[in-house]
Amino acid sequence: MANRTIGILGLGIFGQSVLKTLQDQDVDIIAIDDHADVINQYESMITTGIVGDITEMDLLDAADIGTCDTVVIATGENLESSVLAVMHCKALGVEHVIAKVKNEVTKEVLERIGADLVILPEVEAGMSLAKMILFQHGIEVFQLDEAVVVVEFTVPASWVGKSIRDLEIRDQFQLNIIGYRDAEDQPLHIQIGPDFIWPEGVRVMAVTDNQYLDRIQDLLD
Repeated sequence: MANRTIGILGLGIFGQSVLKTLQDQDVDIIAIDDHADVINQYESMITTGIVGDITEMDLLDAADIGTCDTVVIATGENLESSVLAVMHCKALGVEHVIAKVKNEVTKEVLERIGADLVILPEVEAGMSLAKMILFQHGIEVFQLDEAVVVVEFTVPASWVGKSIRDLEIRDQFQLNIIGYRDAEDQPLHIQIGPDFIWPEGVRVMAVTDNQYLDRIQDLLD
């Protein structure tokens, strides 16, 4: 069973970007779009795909949007549609509602009616947002290219007092350690070898592949 359920309302350029970035992670995805061909195109990536109007409360309820941990309202073309979608998601009990908008005026309106995060993006922001959705536990993710990311996170409790060699970090977690910081915003220490013993509370920086990101979350859960 997946760790989380993410809703994506609207599969335009931005919604597709979020979907593609989430597809290899341990999440269930509920997607709604008013074009059947788009839903069919991404059928293999979606747990539940619904063709319909995201402004209809009954449709969102029937699609179990209320079970989502986070919902991304990825349309942003029409203020009324975005307002209704935000209001309906909040009414259904969604904890985190994120909306994409085209301008600052719409951004202010959606913030006032309860959207938890409002952004003005397209493809690149979609990838970053997907990473943020996945990692709300103090993990930072920096995309290097389509496959490779740099991650920074607080050392897991299970690592404290053990060496890089003992933990077999590269083999077990597919992580190539770059270094560590004593705390956020502190200088990066890179002179560490396989016998380095992890102290409590430091920030780990490493390189990994997109497909292994969920292993880091499992470590920290």
